[in-house]
Amino acid sequence: MKKILLLFLLACSVSMASARELKIFLLTGQSNSLGAVKGSPASPELLKKYEPQATLYWHENFGQREGVFPGASTAWEQVRPAMPRYNGNLCMGPEYGFAFTLEKNGWFKDADVAVVKASRDGGDNSHWQKHGQAYQALVQAVKNACGAVDRSRYSKVTFSGLLYLQGESNTGTSVPESASRFLELLNDLSADLKPYGDTSALAAQKAIIGENANWDGRNETDAETGNITGGLEGRDTTVQGKTTQQVMKSLAASRPGMGYAPTRDLPKLTAGDTMGVHYSGAAQISIGARFAYEAARLAGKDAGSVRSGRYDVPLGAPEAWMNRKQPGKNVCVWNVASSIKPSVVSGTVKLFGIRVEDPAVNTVVIEGAGASGDRLVLGPGGIRLSEGKNLLIKGNVQLAGRQTWNIPGGSAVTIASREPAALDGKALPGLLSGQAEVHVVRENGGEQQSAAKIVFRNVRTSSLKCSWVLSAGTEMFLEGMDGQSLNLGRITVRKGAVLNLNGTRLPAGSVVNEGGTVNE
Repeated sequence: MKKILLLFLLACSVSMASARELKIFLLTGQSNSLGAVKGSPASPELLKKYEPQATLYWHENFGQREGVFPGASTAWEQVRPAMPRYNGNLCMGPEYGFAFTLEKNGWFKDADVAVVKASRDGGDNSHWQKHGQAYQALVQAVKNACGAVDRSRYSKVTFSGLLYLQGESNTGTSVPESASRFLELLNDLSADLKPYGDTSALAAQKAIIGENANWDGRNETDAETGNITGGLEGRDTTVQGKTTQQVMKSLAASRPGMGYAPTRDLPKLTAGDTMGVHYSGAAQISIGARFAYEAARLAGKDAGSVRSGRYDVPLGAPEAWMNRKQPGKNVCVWNVASSIKPSVVSGTVKLFGIRVEDPAVNTVVIEGAGASGDRLVLGPGGIRLSEGKNLLIKGNVQLAGRQTWNIPGGSAVTIASREPAALDGKALPGLLSGQAEVHVVRENGGEQQSAAKIVFRNVRTSSLKCSWVLSAGTEMFLEGMDGQSLNLGRITVRKGAVLNLNGTRLPAGSVVNEGGTVNE
């Protein structure tokens, strides 16, 4: 009998030890939360690249008319785009990029993570008040989802926060009351969801506010980089001198437990409607990634020195980084969550190194604000680019330490003048300074691949003590300085590397050719 009891207790202890916590994030809002990507869905390649694998997903989306979103979840499933039967338009909101980013970084590996989504195809924020359609739908979705939780697997269900992307349809009092109504929403959820799990995070106002889009915004394509950004100059509904964007952004800034996910630098859809208010499928992945970084930061996780989506702050501001800290000794990363707009250097900004890692842009741009004292200091962390991506630094650059620039074939690191500034009718040259040993390496091998490029365009040097080593498969271009003298320091051109002077005069003996090609 004692043996049977011991085995029973041992089995119970093993079961208790194996039970896990289920962390549920609630996602709600209107059409951009729903993901009305219409004629501009994410490409199959992007969907595969950022596909979540482990996050549990429950969706019960709804519309202004009853029955327009059939196909709600009846069991927990994998995060995936939805195809509502009522019009055949693909829907994919922030849940996709959110789940992928959490999984990739492993921030909540001590628990299983789930998303319960109940989003609406329009409507002002009155629908999220206590007796509104959106509020009732969200609570019912949570009830249904939690009823399907495997209690033998999960010992605890926790509501870890609210992801909220709403505001485009706000008019009248719903604009100035956006903040107060949102706080009411959190309070109501923390009370009404208690039967289904731990709501302490909601009671503590743990939430992430997504920036609502403006109307009639039009995408802008930069001719130099090919980057496509959303139209920041669209129309906002203003009531009593306030917009929803202003009110909600101020609310997030005033609450330490709240996060903020900017959106307006991201591309709008290009087919499906002409309202200029809906984001594309690719943009939705970035919005979700920004939500994920904010969720990690609020949970006390190390979100690292990743460039934030805050397109309105210079690199020297803590808000320019996902962890809200100055980079210090960390390599700084531009990835799918980073701002698509150029990153501005105001004053002196020190970056240990730069990594461009699967960004949503063709070229990451860092540029000086316009003052002669603006300066980017790049340390021994060097530069590493993902395949097909470029880095353009426009302004003054100071190099420090021994560093490696890993550049894929066909990609380029360019240091250039900041064109808007002018001196005697000419672009003000970018200033290179510092002391460094820079090894330029083509990231991926292969004899048939195109060169990895480093370009100096209309630059000048001051107190620059550098040595450059161009490895096989790399090519250095000096542009815009025809007939001018330039002292870049010692340049070693190894076999398989190319130095293109384009008429620029270098000091005698500064070029050491070790079997490479030097074009005058």
